[in-house]
Amino acid sequence: MNIEKGRNWGSSSPLPTDGVIVKDNKELWKKINRCKREGIDLPVFGLLGGDLWRTLGGRRQENRLYGEDATTLDIDLGCVLLDGKIYWFCAHMLIGSKLKGKKFFISNVAHYGKANPTPKAHPGDGKFDMLELELSTIQLLKARKRASTGSHIPHPEIKYKRVGSEQFSFVKKMNVEIDGEKIGKFSNIVFRIENEALRVVI
Repeated sequence: MNIEKGRNWGSSSPLPTDGVIVKDNKELWKKINRCKREGIDLPVFGLLGGDLWRTLGGRRQENRLYGEDATTLDIDLGCVLLDGKIYWFCAHMLIGSKLKGKKFFISNVAHYGKANPTPKAHPGDGKFDMLELELSTIQLLKARKRASTGSHIPHPEIKYKRVGSEQFSFVKKMNVEIDGEKIGKFSNIVFRIENEALRVVI
């Protein structure tokens, strides 16, 4: 069951002895996709860095993960088909160039590095926050500056909605980045959310 208004989210429990500690987006992304492709159950991950960790208010104290102050949370996971090949992500996906043209930003978390592009995103609510934008260079630079505080939205040229799934078909292949990793260029993109598919400790 995803988070609901008035209901506590998570529980006070430490990282189990077979838990896996990760320190950034790339490490977590690689481990999730390896386990999924090999048909292995995902371990419980202890977070010490990355955009999911930052959104959850984590701290860089490894011993805390094993103590009474640790919090265990069930997180939604993204699943995407890129021209038929499957990938998973826990933080975000960018479709399009960072510098120009139309782009789509699909996020399960508030943060993207030092920026806060989707300030209302919650990794346990069963929805992605999606931004669709096509800004001039000057507008994009202004939006990026304001994104550090999350004040770039609302914006007349940035469409915002919350989705559980979506699909795109592009005539020209689009760049795709998942959890900060460049994957390649693709025409057909289909994604959906997997509710509470990932357990983490902060």
